Order: sequence, then structure tokens, then C-alpha cells
Amino acid sequence: MKMIRGTLKLALILYICATLSGIYVLSASARITPHDGSDDTMLITIEKGDTLWDLCQEHLKDPLQWRELSKYNDFTNPHLIYPGEQLRIPVAMAKGVVEIAEDTLLQQQQELKGLKAKLDAAELERGKLEADMRARNKELADLTEQLSKLQAQLESAGKVEEDIAGFKADQEKAIAGLKADQEKAIAGLENQISEKTDETKQKVESVIVGLKATDEHIATLQADVKTLLAQVETNQKAINEAKMMLKDAQGVHEEPSTSKRALVFLTTAAAGIGWFVMNAIGGRSGE
Repeated sequence: MKMIRGTLKLALILYICATLSGIYVLSASARITPHDGSDDTMLITIEKGDTLWDLCQEHLKDPLQWRELSKYNDFTNPHLIYPGEQLRIPVAMAKGVVEIAEDTLLQQQQELKGLKAKLDAAELERGKLEADMRARNKELADLTEQLSKLQAQLESAGKVEEDIAGFKADQEKAIAGLKADQEKAIAGLENQISEKTDETKQKVESVIVGLKATDEHIATLQADVKTLLAQVETNQKAINEAKMMLKDAQGVHEEPSTSKRALVFLTTAAAGIGWFVMNAIGGRSGE
């Protein structure tokens, strides 16, 4: 019975020593040692909740660049960093990443601005064509009204002819000549009106064709704007996915190395041997 109690005590002491040693090794192993600085780097202080992914996203605009920080710092464990530690950041790399991102954004904004300008110009041209079409329609209506008036005059001339039927022969001859001249003039006017009407119809048809081409151009510009907005949305989605990867990477811990495991084992074994020796001496004294 005494041997069983001693074994249980030894196991309990070994477990406590292993736990305390493991916690100490894991907490004491993660450290950051910045290299000597230069004009193209700067030191920042780690704050609570920071990770290398977060810091690279903030300063380098790319969380996947966190491995580049090992060129400027020595890490015992890059996944374990603590508030109050200092980290060296390459300023030149940060500026380059920011400039590339700003150039890309500026280029996309300029392209979008150009498309909007083209769309506005097309809308303006469409307004001009519609105004021209309204003017042509008014001109056609005016010509139609003139033709109606001429037809009314012709009918009125026929009634006058009936009224002077009883005049003398010389008057009938004069009226006949007047009628012939009037009919000739009316025929000439009708031909002119017909020609102008055909010309106006052709212009209206041309305006309709131009308006249709303008509508197709506007539709193409709208499709280009939609495509550009889809690209911006795709870039924003990629950034959100990178942030989710960053959150998943938080909480990763270093796996103890072989030397650290050996240190824990030796510490535990030394404590167990000491306890066993003390127990053996105490047992003999009791006998």
C-alpha cells in the first residue's frame, strides 16, 4: 500500500512539473529581435491583438509579405508575438506597395471617368439628334399645311370659273388663260413640295439610323462600365478573403522543438528522483 501511494505521488509531481515546464518554455521561447536600423526602415511597437498578417496588411498592404519581415528581424516564433515588443518594418517596400496600389486605383478611376465622359457625350449627341428630328417633323408639317392651302385655292379657282361662265367670249378666253397659268404654277409648286417632302423623309430616316447607332454605342459604354465595376468588386472580394485567412491564422502556436522537449523531460526526471530519494530516506527513518 505504501508503495502504491508513493507511485501516485511521484506521478502527480511529474505531471505538475511537466505542465509548469511546458508553459514556461512556450511562453519564454517567442521573442522578436530587430536588426540594426537604416533610413529605409522604421520600428513599430506590437499592440494587443496584433499579428504579423495584420501588420503587413496595415503597413505593406499585403498580408502575404509577413515572411519578408525575417530579413529585418529575428523571430523565435513568428506566430507568437506579444504587446510591447518592437518590430522593424521596411519603409521602402511599404511605399512601393502603396504606390502600386494607388497607381492601379488611379488608372481605374481615370478609365471610369473616361467612360463616363464618353457616355455623357453620347447622351448629348442623342439629344441633338432628337432635336433635329423634331425640327424635321415640324418642317414636314409646314409643307403639308402649304399643300392643303394650295389645294383649297385650286378648289376656289374652280368655283370662280363656274361663276364667270356667263361672261363674254373675251372674258372666257382671259379666264381660260388665267386658269392655265394658275394650274401651271400650282403644278410647279406641287412638284417643289413633293421634292422637299421626299428630301425631308430621307433626312428623318437618316436621323433615325443615327439615333439607333447612338443607342447601341450607349449600351456598349454601359456594358464597359458594368465590367469595370465588376473588376473593382472582384478586387474587394479578394481583399475580404485575405482578411478571413488572416483571422484563421491568428492563434497558431509554435510546436516545441526536440531540445525543448528534452529540457522538460530532464526537469521532470530530476524532480522525480529527488522525491524518490527523500521518500526512501524518510521511510528508513520511520522503520
